[in-house]
Amino acid sequence: MFLFLRILCIHILNSILRTVLVQESFDIVKKTRIDEMDMISELPEPILHHILSFLPFKQVARTCVLSKKWEETWRTYPVFKIDESILFPKDWWRYQNKRMKSLNFLEQTLRNRHFKDLVCMEKFSMETKLFADQEIVSFVDRCISYAIGNNVKKLKLGIYAIGNNVKKLGILSKRRHKLEFGLKSNRWYDLPPIVLCAKSIEVLKLRGCKLELPRKINVKLASLRRMHLVEVYSNSHVINNLLAGCPLIEEIGISNCEGIESVELFGLERLIDIRIADNKGLKRVDMKKLNVSSLSICQPLTIPFEINITICTNLKSLRFVEAYITDEWLCQLIYELPLLECLELCHCKKLKSIKISSASLKTFSIFGCMYVVELKIDTLNLTHFTYDGGMIFLCLNALALSNVDLSLFRSNFVPFWNAKFIELLAQFHKFSEMLSLRVSKNEEFIVSKELRQMIPSPLSSCKHLNLRIDTISQPFSIAKVVDELLWIAPHIKTLSIEYFLSGAFKKTSFEFSYKKPLVYEDEISSCGNSFPLSCWQYCIEKVKLEFNDCEGNSTKGYSLEGREFLEKIY
Repeated sequence: MFLFLRILCIHILNSILRTVLVQESFDIVKKTRIDEMDMISELPEPILHHILSFLPFKQVARTCVLSKKWEETWRTYPVFKIDESILFPKDWWRYQNKRMKSLNFLEQTLRNRHFKDLVCMEKFSMETKLFADQEIVSFVDRCISYAIGNNVKKLKLGIYAIGNNVKKLGILSKRRHKLEFGLKSNRWYDLPPIVLCAKSIEVLKLRGCKLELPRKINVKLASLRRMHLVEVYSNSHVINNLLAGCPLIEEIGISNCEGIESVELFGLERLIDIRIADNKGLKRVDMKKLNVSSLSICQPLTIPFEINITICTNLKSLRFVEAYITDEWLCQLIYELPLLECLELCHCKKLKSIKISSASLKTFSIFGCMYVVELKIDTLNLTHFTYDGGMIFLCLNALALSNVDLSLFRSNFVPFWNAKFIELLAQFHKFSEMLSLRVSKNEEFIVSKELRQMIPSPLSSCKHLNLRIDTISQPFSIAKVVDELLWIAPHIKTLSIEYFLSGAFKKTSFEFSYKKPLVYEDEISSCGNSFPLSCWQYCIEKVKLEFNDCEGNSTKGYSLEGREFLEKIY
């Protein structure tokens, strides 16, 4: 009901805007009738602000011409958004006077809010590209200063300065404009130092800015709780002073930045989330005595990267991507983290033999660590395990394990692949009830009849099995795949097979129900070492099939009887 009323209010408001702005020549009688119909204007101001929040900012600004009530609502509206469509509208070089009037109107609104000491601004956002036009750059500087003077709480700036030798934009032709727009000799916008001293800012998001710290200015963002720096240019001195001046900081994100060689995080008691990714030239991250619970570091291996984590005992989630870490360092770190619950390792090329011992770890994921050949896991409370890579030696002690996701990619340098594949799957036979398996080709999980006679089924306790095949080799038969999987995991309840065939995504799902198993003498010969489990061929009672074509848009369902169901599918 509330959603319906909100949509209705917005629809009426848009109708009023179109009526007033498009047909300005209406006579007084018609305007009076519109005013009599305008019930929205009588709503309390907070509700009007909430309605305006669902409109584009240009339409929000236009409401000031509706009436004195709407003009007051506009002047106290706590959200201010300036984007490229406002600074550089279509054909802006032809209508410079009109554009400057719009910008002067916006600036005047901000100035009035500042000097009249109105309600604090909730959010100020500016996302645009800038030419090296000093007039526009000065406009941006003034708007940011007015927003800070209006005690803005959330400041978001995504600004790119482009070109440094461009003359005034008013005299540029359209063709010249397109040429100059591509210049990137000055990629960063010089952030006004006043931003680094704003006491009201609680959320700060900067993109494409250059941060410098004048000598006489001390960074003091007393209210800041969340800070995200993306594609920012600065140096270690500025960044570390900035972090030290945020006593209430809870969340930090630094990604794709340049000029920063080291990040130091000391004594920030409220900091709980740190994300550092793809910063060019970053060599070291130091953390000490933090209550942080989540840490994610992603740094390319172009240079050695040092990570120092000391006395961060509350850490629960840890993620390393392309990090320069070794087996011994990782083992020692996990030992010092008694509350660690989630660990993710991605493309860490220094890792070879990983040993994980933790009583608290619940989720462990490892992706693309191409040099890892051995993995020993001693985690009694581990519930989810994900592995994506080549064949490894696995030693697993995880009694609580319930979900396993394996993506195995065959290497021509690994002899006896099928035997090692079965040996790896057998590590999960006591633990996981649900297993997702991904292979490169459909031949990689095929087990010969001779091998079936020699070894038992590897996943005797698995109840739900999902298979994804990246590449189909002909001839391909669903019946043959199902037969292989039912030997690997006899008596499963559900089975799904996903694959690409004839240029289309396909998925086949099975649901099995079993009758009470009976033991026959010929089971030994037909099923080999599946004893003491009865062979699935003698126990299946009913099978429900479902075929999905074209990414699930077409579905067909069937119900079959008995073990001969394989003869009825292809």
